[in-house]
Order: sequence, then C-alpha cells, then structure tokens
Amino acid sequence: MATVASAPLSLRGVLALVFIIAVGLAPGGCLAESGETADTSATRIRASGEAEVVVPPDRAWVDVALVTRNVAASAAVAANAEESQRVLAALREALGPDAQIASAGYSLAPNYRYIQGQGQQLDGFMVRNRLRVTLQDVSAAGRVIDAASRAGASEIQQVSYGLADAGMAQRQALAEATRSGVERAGVMAKALDMEVTRVLSVDDSGAAPAPVVREVQMLAKSVGLSAAVPTDLSPGGIHVRASVTVSVEVGP
Repeated sequence: MATVASAPLSLRGVLALVFIIAVGLAPGGCLAESGETADTSATRIRASGEAEVVVPPDRAWVDVALVTRNVAASAAVAANAEESQRVLAALREALGPDAQIASAGYSLAPNYRYIQGQGQQLDGFMVRNRLRVTLQDVSAAGRVIDAASRAGASEIQQVSYGLADAGMAQRQALAEATRSGVERAGVMAKALDMEVTRVLSVDDSGAAPAPVVREVQMLAKSVGLSAAVPTDLSPGGIHVRASVTVSVEVGP
C-alpha cells in the first residue's frame, strides 16, 4: 500500500516540473519581465535651461507725493488738499483730461522733534498724499515730473516701467529655455557616447518679468523753476526670464 500511494505523488511532481519549464521557455514569460526591467533602468539625464528676452516697456508709473506740515491737524489736511488739487490740475493740463491718476496712499501723523532735556515733543502734524500716474506713453514720464514739480509737488518718489501684458514675451522666453535645456541634455548625452531618445518631462520655474525702477527724489520748492531743463528719462528694456528643468532618456 505504501508503494501504491507514492506513485501518484511522483507523477504529479513530474507534471508540475514540466509545466514550469514550459512557461519559462514560452515567449512573453521570463523574457518579457526582463525587458520591462531594462526599460525602467534606462539612463536618464536632467538638465536646466534658461533664457532671457528683453522687450521695450509699454507702461510707465510715476509716484508723486504732496507733503504738508502744520501745528494743527486740520490746517495740515486743508493745505494738503489745496496742493493736491493744484498738482492734479497741472498734471491733467500736461497729459490731457483722460490722464490716469489715482490715489496711492494717504496719511496723517503727528510729527515730533527732540528737545534737549525735554525729550520728544509734539511739533505739529504731517499729511502725506501720494498720487500714482499711469502712462501708456512711456516718454511722458518726464512731462509728469516737470508738471508736478512746477505745481509744487513735494517729492517725485519713483518712476517705474513695465508691460501691460507680458504673456508673449514669457512664452518666447519659455520656448527658448526649453530648447536650451534639451540641447544641454544632448551635450551631456554625447559626452557619454549616447543620444537623447525621448523627453520625459519639462518643469517650469515660473519666473516673472523684472520691472525697471528709476528712483527719482527731489524737493520741488528748491528747484529754480524758470531755468528748469525738461526732464528726459531713458527707461531701458524689460528683462523677461524663464527657467526650466528637462528630464530625458538617453541610449546608444
């Protein structure tokens, strides 16, 4: 009985062994798994690409400040309102009735001065009214400065230049940065006696245009208005940058 029971077990073992061998030799068995492993272990290269596009600005912004001081807060406010109206009228005369002028900040604050032996003492109040002029004609920034100063503006704080829509320049810079990244990856692949077979991914860093800012500070009341020379500013260009990271697969 022992011999009879062992015979079927041996037969089943032989059949199982034959099945395993057959699967191993069949197309698409172990050879397919080996191929998949080779794909996942393919050589990859990561490279960065950068580009910069310089375009002329089509917008300018001029910040003008009206500053008044008085021992009484109400008097400082009233004086500032009068000066603001005078400067606004001068700006609209220089730029036309459709000039884009908006309030960019207003403050009323106590003003202190230090007195020896007494410390900080109230020295009246100061009002600051800041106006921002938006220009579609960037060459008009000089006219704004001249008109505001002649009308009694206390400060010309800043002149900045930019783009109303930087989309086209950003797309151009992004395309050039992408081509640069793929080219750099190709150079590295060639150094390994390989070549780029496909691009796996491209990541954008999202760089933004860098505005051009001109710091211009002046006390209008100290300028000889009758002998003033027209202000001429050179805006330069707007630098639009793009940076990407490219991942590629390379092979012989």
